[in-house]
Amino acid sequence: MRSTALVTAVAMALVVTTVLLVLAALTRDSVTSSLEDRLDLVLATAQAGDGDSGPGLDAPDDAIDEAVWVFDATGQQVRGPNAGRNVQETAESLADVTRRTSLERRERLYLAAPVPASTSGDPAGVVVVSESLEPYERTRNVVAIGLVALGVIVTAGSSASAAWTVRRALAPVGSMATRAEEWSEHDLDSRFATVPGRGDEIAVLGETLNLLLDRVAGALRGEQRLTAELAHELRTPLTALRGEAEIALMMEPQERVAERLREVIALVERMSTTITTLLDVARGEGDRGATCDPLEIARAVLADQHERSGVSIRVDIGDDLPDTGAPLALASRALAPLVDNAVAHASSGVTLTAAVRDRRIEISVTDDGPGVVAELGEALFTPGVHGPGSTGAGLGLALARRVARSLGGDVVLTSDRDPTVFTLTLPQS
Repeated sequence: MRSTALVTAVAMALVVTTVLLVLAALTRDSVTSSLEDRLDLVLATAQAGDGDSGPGLDAPDDAIDEAVWVFDATGQQVRGPNAGRNVQETAESLADVTRRTSLERRERLYLAAPVPASTSGDPAGVVVVSESLEPYERTRNVVAIGLVALGVIVTAGSSASAAWTVRRALAPVGSMATRAEEWSEHDLDSRFATVPGRGDEIAVLGETLNLLLDRVAGALRGEQRLTAELAHELRTPLTALRGEAEIALMMEPQERVAERLREVIALVERMSTTITTLLDVARGEGDRGATCDPLEIARAVLADQHERSGVSIRVDIGDDLPDTGAPLALASRALAPLVDNAVAHASSGVTLTAAVRDRRIEISVTDDGPGVVAELGEALFTPGVHGPGSTGAGLGLALARRVARSLGGDVVLTSDRDPTVFTLTLPQS
């Protein structure tokens, strides 16, 4: 649309310039032709006379007007007006010309020619005619203003027409792109209707998007099957492990052994919850429409957080923040790896803060540890990648980001050191 406006403006500028140049040339030719006719008339009338002052100087009064001067051979004015100083001086400067001469000065055009004597070749005098160019200049200015206004109108009209046409032509494309994005996330079976034999660009785009949706659907279903199979394979030994621990508790072991068994049961429960959560994420399921506030998320995470000697966790989140548009189970699963990572690398303390920005809730986890190796950067969110000295499998941050993005948010590294800050972003409800 900008290119259309630019091209139209340049074209109209060229048209206006051309018209004004042609108009100026035609005006000049018209004025010159008029002066030539007037000069020839005065010369013819003057040559027909035979007054006492010599031939060419006895022009009748009806041939002399306010813009015609007759000078004798000595340069003295014998006929004509006594015009203003500038005009009179210019006319007198042409009183001694020996050939037809044209002169433009101060918005006036002058034409002078000698009056030949009847018996000798010496001029008997000079006739000067003049005409003001101001009326023509005013007309040209009016035309120029009109053309410029027309150019602006044409440019604006063509730009508006092009914008309307482009929007109307691309509206189906934008609608199809939006629907394809929605279908890829929530409705894997929907497709665009195609008309056999229709070969325009919109039909080709629809067919291409249908193929893309088929591939997306196939990939997602394959991922869901794989996730379900892995979940089943993991749940079976976890269930057996929990059963064995509960049976052992029923045998009333020593207190220290019982405490360890209860911890095993808690860890199994935690792992089962994690598997269920990730399975829901993979299937695109969950409590849609559920909300929770940031402080509730932090408390849910810290309830399962095992304290590490020498590391304190401080929650600096007010209870007046708006709710997030995410269920508590998934939101806490997105935040938990960030807290675990901060506790594992902190020197003395971890702080949780929250803020609202652009209708999004940002929960930041800050630690005073040595920081993140700058070369890793975004690679930290790749499954299997972890920093030097880490004892984890490199899955926590990757899973946190995946869960957050499934909720419409994200997990990013805000600061790599002094302090180290990871930020969980969730949509506001």
